[in-house]
Amino acid sequence: MKIYGDYHTHTDHSDGHENVDQMVAAAASKGLQEIAITDHGHGKYMNRLKRNKYAHVRALVEKASIDHNIKTFFGVEANVIGIDGYIDIQTEDRKDIDILLCGIHRGVRVGIRTFFTWLLPNWICSIVRYTPKWLRRRNTEVMKRVIERNDVDIWAHPGRYFKLNVVEVAKTCVERGTVIELNGSRISFRPIDFERMQALGAKFIINSDAHHSKRVGAVDRVFEFLKSCEWSESDIVNLNTPFNRPPSMSIEQAMEKTMEEAVDVREIAKQHKQENKAMKAEQKEKLKREKILKKKK
Repeated sequence: MKIYGDYHTHTDHSDGHENVDQMVAAAASKGLQEIAITDHGHGKYMNRLKRNKYAHVRALVEKASIDHNIKTFFGVEANVIGIDGYIDIQTEDRKDIDILLCGIHRGVRVGIRTFFTWLLPNWICSIVRYTPKWLRRRNTEVMKRVIERNDVDIWAHPGRYFKLNVVEVAKTCVERGTVIELNGSRISFRPIDFERMQALGAKFIINSDAHHSKRVGAVDRVFEFLKSCEWSESDIVNLNTPFNRPPSMSIEQAMEKTMEEAVDVREIAKQHKQENKAMKAEQKEKLKREKILKKKK
C-alpha cells in the first residue's frame, strides 16, 4: 500500500522548518506523484501565511513543481475563527487556492464573544483533559457549520485539539463532498469511529502533516491504525490514485453506494477464494498423478 500524493505539508512560511523547494524535492525523491504545500492561514497569532504572500508562495510552488518534475498544489490549512462557521479564508481568495484544508486550532485570533464562549472553555478543558457534553456538542456544531459554509476539500486532523462528535461531522462531510483526514502525525478518533463514518459513506485521505522534509509521505502510523479497522481501498481517495474530491450526496445515497461497494468487495473475495480452492485442487491432483507415476517406475 502506498499513497499517491501527500496533501498536507508545511513550510517555513508558517510553522514548518524548511522551504517549499526542500519539501517538494523530498516528495519527488520518495516516489510520490503529487504534493500540496498547505501552510496555516493568517488567522493564527503566530507562524501563519499572510494573505499578501499567497502569490509569492504560489510562484515558489510552480517553480518547484517544474524543477523536481512532480505535480505540486498551492493550498492553505484554514483556521476556524468563529462559532458561526467562519474561517480565515476570504471567499474571493478561494479561487486562487488549489486545495483547502480546514481544522480547529488553539492559537487563533477570534472575537471577544467567541473567545469567552468557545475558545477559552476548550483551552481549559484541554488542560484538565475533560470536555463536558455541552462543549462537545458546541464543537460539533461549529465544525458542521464550517463544512456547510465553506468549500473545504479536506477536514484536517479531526478531533485533535477540541473534542467533538466526529461521526456527526462526517455526515456533513458526505453531504458537501469533503474528505476526512487520516493524519500521519496522530489520529484522534477510534477505529470504531472510522468504521461508523465509513458506513455513512465518508471518504478519507492519508496525509503526513509534515513540518520537515523527513516527514513528507511518512504515514506508517495511519496504516498501523487501519490494521484495527475494517476498510477497503475505495475508502481512501489517495491510495495508489491521485486525490479527487468525491461528489456531494445525501447520506441515503452515500450509504446505498457504500453497501454496493461492500457487495462488490465480497464478490471479489468470494471469486478469489474459489480460484484459490480450484488451484489447490489442481495442485493436489498433480501431486497425486506424480505419486502414481513414481510407483509405476
